[in-house]
Amino acid sequence: MQQSAAAFGGKTFAFGADTAHEAASRPAPIVELRQLDEMAPLVEAWRDLLRRSLESNIFLDPDFALPAFTYLRPRNFRILVVFEPGAEARLLALMPLALPAMRFGLARVPVHKQAALGVPLLDRTQAAAALEASLEAIRRLPVAPSALVFSDIPRDGATFRLFADRFAQRGALRTFGEYQRSALFPAAAAQVNRKTKASKNDSRLLRRLGEHGALSYRISRGADAVGAMAEFLALEAEGWKGASRTALASTPGRAAFARAMAEALARSGKLRVESLDLDGKAVAMGLLIEDAGATYFWKTTYDEARAALSPGVLFVRELTNRLVAGKASVKIDSCAMPDHPMIDRLWPERIALLDIGIAVAPGPRARLAFAAEALHRFCRQTAKGLLLRNSSGKAPIVQTWRNRS
Repeated sequence: MQQSAAAFGGKTFAFGADTAHEAASRPAPIVELRQLDEMAPLVEAWRDLLRRSLESNIFLDPDFALPAFTYLRPRNFRILVVFEPGAEARLLALMPLALPAMRFGLARVPVHKQAALGVPLLDRTQAAAALEASLEAIRRLPVAPSALVFSDIPRDGATFRLFADRFAQRGALRTFGEYQRSALFPAAAAQVNRKTKASKNDSRLLRRLGEHGALSYRISRGADAVGAMAEFLALEAEGWKGASRTALASTPGRAAFARAMAEALARSGKLRVESLDLDGKAVAMGLLIEDAGATYFWKTTYDEARAALSPGVLFVRELTNRLVAGKASVKIDSCAMPDHPMIDRLWPERIALLDIGIAVAPGPRARLAFAAEALHRFCRQTAKGLLLRNSSGKAPIVQTWRNRS
């Protein structure tokens, strides 16, 4: 069996990382577990891996992820990186980890709390070998977890197919939940543009909004997107998210992340900020991020002083028409929570996403860890339902609960 070298805390040791077939075909990868401040020399290799990954993840683009990891990182955070043997400047995998405080606990793979996708970055030509090497390295940790938990994994994507192929037959794969997220595909233009009672009502509201001033639509890119992001943060903070302290600007850490992320993504041309303006002032805005032929409708906000005229809905209708007409993206992901009352009725397509667990070492400890995670999720969903019932005086509204922490 081929031997892989792993470095943790400055120590290097060897272990068997690959299946017999993979070991016979190439030397095993080299695995390291790094602190965030050790990632700077790898940024260009990281970008290169993103371009050739099995399944792209804009939320693991260093322009997005480094600000998030800097300001929003969880406890016991590390980044696992896998190098191609003999080519240490070439990465084969990158996986963020929140490690357990004690041995045999659960490790989470938290892209970060502002992410809408949870797939790790795996080189498409050596994904299986890199994944196996990663798991073997995790098994050798001083505080080795029994299982890894991934959130927001596309069910129909290449990453989940790889996980299922490698782990389902071993009994090492567990699905904790599945949910549907609204999406838009340019091919669905006929469905999006059909006349309905709701669309006619929205046209009436748009006319009424136009009675208050001149309406215009604005798209900001590059340096303009950075200024527009400042507008977005202020508008969001004025509404219910500001009151509940869930707005991006509500805490110094989230605000610093948002500004640093916007500057980095604007420089690379991946961020655009779009808005519906009334007399030159935004009444609704959206943050869109482009990656690998897809667009992610990451955040939206609106002027709640004009809520009676539904400026948020009117903005999304205009945005939708422009996205469909432009056909620049194969897929537009809403990044919305399941059963979203607004976007679900406007965007007809759905993306199925999974929260899953993978046993690091299949056996009783992994099964116990899976059971504990399932119970944890059940308790949180139940508690959320009780809170909704107590706040409304009605029966609880049961919704899918996903833990991104």
